[in-house]
Amino acid sequence: MSKRTSLGQTNTLFNYFQSPKDKTPKAEPTNGDSNLHTPKKGTTTNESDEEVKPVTKKRNRLAIVDSDSSEESTSTPVSQKRPKLSESFLNKSINQSQEKTETQSTETWLHNRLEFLKPSHIRDINKNRPDHPDYDERTLHVPDEFLNKQTPAMRQWWLLKSKHYDTVLFFKVGKFYEFYHMDAVIGVNNLGFSYMKGDFAHSGFPESAYGRMASSLIEQGFKIARVEQTETPEMMAERCKTKRSGKFDKVVNREICQISTQGTCIYGAQMREAKQALPYYMIAIAEKPLTGRSEFGVCFIDTTIGTFHLGQFDDDKHCSRLLGLFAEYTPALILIERGRLQPSTQDVLKKSVGNVKRDTLTPNSQFLNAQNTLDALSKGCYFRDKNDEFQWPPVLCDLIDHGNPKPEFELALKALGACLWYLKDSELDIYMLSMKKFQMYEPVDSKADNDTVKRDFMVLDYVTIENLSLLGGAGSLQTTLDFCSTAFGKRLLQQWICRPLCRIDRILERQNAVEDLYLNNEIRQAARSLLKKLPDLERQISKIHTFGNRFSSQHPDSRAVLYENKTYSKRKILDLISTMQGFERAQEITRLFQGCDSSLLVKLTQLPPKGRFLDITETLQFFKEAFDQKQAETEGKIIPQPGVDDEYDEAERDISRVQERSVAYLEELEGMFRCKLSYFGTDKKRFQIEVPEHKTNKVTSEFQLEGTRKGAKPCKRYSTSTSRQILADMIRAETKRNKIVQDLNRRIFEKFSDNRAIWEQVTHCLMMLDVLCSFAEYARTKPQNICFPAIHPFRSSAFVDVKGGVHPCINLEDFVPNDTQLGVGDNSKLLLLTGPNMGGKSTLMRQVALIIIMAQMGCPVPADKCELSLVDRIFTRLGASDNILQGQSTFLIELSEAAAILQHATRNSFVLIDELGRGTSTHDGNAIATAYLKKLIELQSRTIFSTHYHSLVEYYQGQSGIQLGHMACMTEDDQDEDDPMLSITLLYQLKAGSCPKSYGFNAAKLAGLPKDIIKNAHKIATELENVIKQRRALRSIMLCTDPDAIREMLKSL
Repeated sequence: MSKRTSLGQTNTLFNYFQSPKDKTPKAEPTNGDSNLHTPKKGTTTNESDEEVKPVTKKRNRLAIVDSDSSEESTSTPVSQKRPKLSESFLNKSINQSQEKTETQSTETWLHNRLEFLKPSHIRDINKNRPDHPDYDERTLHVPDEFLNKQTPAMRQWWLLKSKHYDTVLFFKVGKFYEFYHMDAVIGVNNLGFSYMKGDFAHSGFPESAYGRMASSLIEQGFKIARVEQTETPEMMAERCKTKRSGKFDKVVNREICQISTQGTCIYGAQMREAKQALPYYMIAIAEKPLTGRSEFGVCFIDTTIGTFHLGQFDDDKHCSRLLGLFAEYTPALILIERGRLQPSTQDVLKKSVGNVKRDTLTPNSQFLNAQNTLDALSKGCYFRDKNDEFQWPPVLCDLIDHGNPKPEFELALKALGACLWYLKDSELDIYMLSMKKFQMYEPVDSKADNDTVKRDFMVLDYVTIENLSLLGGAGSLQTTLDFCSTAFGKRLLQQWICRPLCRIDRILERQNAVEDLYLNNEIRQAARSLLKKLPDLERQISKIHTFGNRFSSQHPDSRAVLYENKTYSKRKILDLISTMQGFERAQEITRLFQGCDSSLLVKLTQLPPKGRFLDITETLQFFKEAFDQKQAETEGKIIPQPGVDDEYDEAERDISRVQERSVAYLEELEGMFRCKLSYFGTDKKRFQIEVPEHKTNKVTSEFQLEGTRKGAKPCKRYSTSTSRQILADMIRAETKRNKIVQDLNRRIFEKFSDNRAIWEQVTHCLMMLDVLCSFAEYARTKPQNICFPAIHPFRSSAFVDVKGGVHPCINLEDFVPNDTQLGVGDNSKLLLLTGPNMGGKSTLMRQVALIIIMAQMGCPVPADKCELSLVDRIFTRLGASDNILQGQSTFLIELSEAAAILQHATRNSFVLIDELGRGTSTHDGNAIATAYLKKLIELQSRTIFSTHYHSLVEYYQGQSGIQLGHMACMTEDDQDEDDPMLSITLLYQLKAGSCPKSYGFNAAKLAGLPKDIIKNAHKIATELENVIKQRRALRSIMLCTDPDAIREMLKSL
């Protein structure tokens, strides 16, 4: 029966563990130094000098399973097993006492007492201390004298741990995955397990629960390794017989079959499905420092899909392009080269992706250089076809010149080398690289120096994506627009948000498609209903490729002894069947959209030559008829129909030929004996010839007696040289067939994967349709009016004209709409925006930017009318916060972002600047804002610039090239404007002209500040205002030469 922990977690060990009745807190390591970084908060540490007493919970197995025993039979029930080897993990090491009482309590776990694990003594596998520049935190030095005192199996564990110190080992013992020492503590604290009795920490769970436990630790940020037994006890015994063996050889072999992290996780029979639809990437970064900038080579991959992205680009000192990559492709693991990353780059990584796991690889041996990368790829089996012929994938061909890396791509290939090493170390390289899926990555702003008219995508940098909340959870544009029915549609939506279009033809194509879907509610709902029934086809294609990889015979998993193998085989078959059913169901799309008007919908849903949706009927029919699906689901193996697998058909023909020979030989013997004869026997006793006893007088010396049968019809059984040859030929043919049958599942998966290009094209059509349906569904749910913007080409007289626009991510019926006009009629391109605190300035600014992004995505926008010329890039300088990690102040960050805008903005850009200069003194901030605003007027970018500097507004009052606007508010008629407790009503409407006050005291009142503080502050503010007015008046008097004007000014004082 299962138990539930105090955390509400079910103990999956059933009766494998028995917890005590008392709820003793779980122990943490105290003296040992573990490299397993627990990402979860709230863990308890004990920093005192006292040793922590671990929880000793009795683990109640009916009998200990020790699969290392050469006498163990896999058919024997677990409950009937007895421990047979002294190397059982529950026994003590050979130099420890063998006596132990049931109630013995351990003062502290063994791993907390070991000297080589303590911070003062710990070293990596090369004996480097942590302060050494080449220290490898992933490894551990385990002394030989300690290893020699361990049991054979525990010695295996420590040897694996020494090479993977940062990894939780799921160590297979029989039908269980066991956790030992520091790993056991993680199992108890993070998975709700119980400790077994013993001197060292020990916990575990059954093989059948692997997927759930592994997924849980991976989601918590751990790196895990699945360690399997790769030989049976019988194989171990045979190995020990055939060669001279020592005591440490008398243990079944174990190998790491897969290492998984959030960035290197693949899903299959043991780990079923990804819980999240959005991708997580492993990103390798190679850097070459240049004067005032850096050149980066990058390679990144989502291992659930298997596409490698390669790129090389120059970047500024702020790593703007690298940060843009992180924003668009969410990293879960970052690979860097030890000692080769600039300190400034490391600071940027800490600031932007400080919570992402980073692995530091050794130059050349782990982080391969470009040439070594190409050598490793060419020597491997990754790019070899079925005829064992090598061929570079097309994308890689462009990076190579006669087998050598092109200079302009050396860093990109170097980053690929880091990914190659890491995937190989994780036992994933064969699966990923053999897909041969490579794409070149190019930063969206890499063509900034070229003609803007030829730009394909709008540039959205890291700062803009963050400031506008384009991606992420609640309140983001991604969440707002996500009505996708499929996981692969959600992933494409994220790409579209990060890369709005700059090509009008493609924008209009999307708009027309979304409008058709919006107007045809019945078709849209039918399409969405159909898409919801599909599995994650994009990931399923990749998963089936791993199932069918012909090089998997070289993988440790091919040698693993899995007790749930039949279950895993059934799951693989179910994955194939569900994928086939998904594609079969998807074919209905063609009929559903027959006669549609949109050219894009025709491309996505109709067959060639009109569209790109391929006819997969014949291909699917082949796989439907290839084997009995119900039989395969039940038995966990595929028996192909004739014509499906040539080798299997040939093996069946061999068996038939032997069967025909046996029939012909029996007929020949019947002619000799002149009576009816038959064969007798099974397996290796088959083809014995039964001769009636009254006919045995005709038996010749060729016949060898094998047995007799008595009774009503007595007979004798014989074999001949011919019958024995028939038996040998039959056994040989059946063995050949059985060997093929063992590989038949893989062969069918491989055949399916051979058509990967077809499946991927159909899936791409479906994912685009899904996002278009999502846009139409968003428009349907919006309570305000929606419209399809009129988009104009890039032009010198750039403009934005939004009538009745609302914020796309705020779904309120009473949201106040606003008109925004930049570069329209008498309205200048630059809007200087003022207004009371909390009056809606920032909301309006983000609203306009989001509407522009949606417009160029081809999505309908929440407005009565929207018209604009194309925007090549959006810049934002919003918010203010001190960057403590980098030691940068608010003001420095402000100026850095502001400088980047002036450096890259064009007349076709859109700029948002919120209260520039507030990070320093009022006078300095005012001066900088005034000068900066003047430069923006010269740039002629469409700009909204918000400020509380009223002197700034006064300075530009009436000047050309700038329009003034404010967020309106209303006060009570009977209230004094100078009353500090004045109540105002925020109208959230954009009006022409400037706002006379910021009404900051209203915000103070709403925040709950005491009245006396507010009144005192108002008094001080009034005095300061009077002083400033007097200074200005005095300055004017000093500069004035007209006596009459001077008299008037003096009267006003």
